[in-house]
Amino acid sequence: MKTATLSALSALMLASPLAATAEDLYQGGSTTVPSFDNRWYLLPFAAYTWADEDRGVDDANGWGLAVGKPVNEWLNLELRATYTNFVSSEYETPVVNQDYVGTGDFEVGDVALDALWVFNRGRFQPFLLGGLGAISDDFSCDRTLSNAIGGCQSGSNKWSFLAEAGAGFMVPFSEYASFRMDGRYRYDDNSSDLRDASEFGDWMVTAGIYIPLGARSKPAVTRTFELSADALFAFNKADLKPTGQARIDGFARDLEQVNYNSVQVDGHTDPIGSAEYNQVLSERRADTVRNRLVEQGVPSDRVNAQGFGKTQLKVSEADCAGARSREALIECFQPNRRVDVTVQGMTQK
Repeated sequence: MKTATLSALSALMLASPLAATAEDLYQGGSTTVPSFDNRWYLLPFAAYTWADEDRGVDDANGWGLAVGKPVNEWLNLELRATYTNFVSSEYETPVVNQDYVGTGDFEVGDVALDALWVFNRGRFQPFLLGGLGAISDDFSCDRTLSNAIGGCQSGSNKWSFLAEAGAGFMVPFSEYASFRMDGRYRYDDNSSDLRDASEFGDWMVTAGIYIPLGARSKPAVTRTFELSADALFAFNKADLKPTGQARIDGFARDLEQVNYNSVQVDGHTDPIGSAEYNQVLSERRADTVRNRLVEQGVPSDRVNAQGFGKTQLKVSEADCAGARSREALIECFQPNRRVDVTVQGMTQK
């Protein structure tokens, strides 16, 4: 218990300054890392293991590799392998008639499937982890005492059940690399009963570089483009002016440069006139823009049109109460006369 407590405290002390340093490096740069990245990734890492006292070996450095994939905002799954060579301790333990238990080295390799529960995908990403797998304890004795109680058998090697749990953090410092560190407890059921122990429990800390594979998929966005109706239509009309045709044709060409799910065209008018009249006018203008987009190659099943009349004013009648003439009132209401084109699910090609 004492060893386990000291190991956990040591891992915590090591993690704290590294976390602060990595966070400072990220904040000091100009890189913007979006919140969720679903690319497959590699994670080469170094490890340090505080070995279970029952192994009779010194603590040791190791290394490993993980390959994984974020499943959603909160979960990563990864396949991880670790290798560590533990050297026998300096002492030997006396048993019957002053004979000694043979000390020996452990070559330990494990493979596990881990699940990481990520609390957020921001600049500092803490997580909990848990995993199941198999572990190989390749035990080589320095001395074999076949007749002594507790004597080991050189070359014993058997796969055993492994379970692990821990916590860690990740700090992205570019789109293609992040620093990751964790501490974990590894349970080894020691099915070979090596070193006269029914099971082993090791504490580990790992640190490595998280490397996403391939290009990152661009996030889909929805954008609304406001087109002035006065630039598209004559006042109180629904037929495109030549300048309006050129504007819509250019917009259609721009759409060819991106991927998108759908296009929504919304017509709006000013409050001059009755609600019924303005509703019809807004619908006609929206339909005109939609039809022009379809003529220019936008798929008809992906573009819709709707009119809102004077129900969504940007400038109210109260705002224009000071207008002294009809011309001045029309000019004041100009921001209301518009066609909004919303492109949904837009990504770069």
